[in-house]
Amino acid sequence: MKTYILFFLLSPFCILHSIDSFTEPTFGIIQNQIDRKLTDEEVQKRGLDILAAEVIEKIDKIDLRKTARSAIFETSYGFRWKMINLHTGNIIIIKVNKEFKLISARNSKKTKIMIP
Repeated sequence: MKTYILFFLLSPFCILHSIDSFTEPTFGIIQNQIDRKLTDEEVQKRGLDILAAEVIEKIDKIDLRKTARSAIFETSYGFRWKMINLHTGNIIIIKVNKEFKLISARNSKKTKIMIP
């Protein structure tokens, strides 16, 4: 008798679980685009390295002789990359929109370096 009661109590949960497994998963309305790393060929073909250099030259806190640039990532809002000072190790994260207008330039401590 106890096994029948247990069976009747658990059977609705098993049925509901099997119905849910056949439906397609919903991810919600908003899906964030994953940042895509651009290859060197893409950067050169699109001229992004020249545009990035122009943006960096406008920031006074960056000494171009002592810094290295990471790869450029394409995001949903535009592009982003990091600049690393090879002598001090300071990291600057630069974000620009699709037209290469500066959105933000922040250091590794998340403080603004330059306000656009």
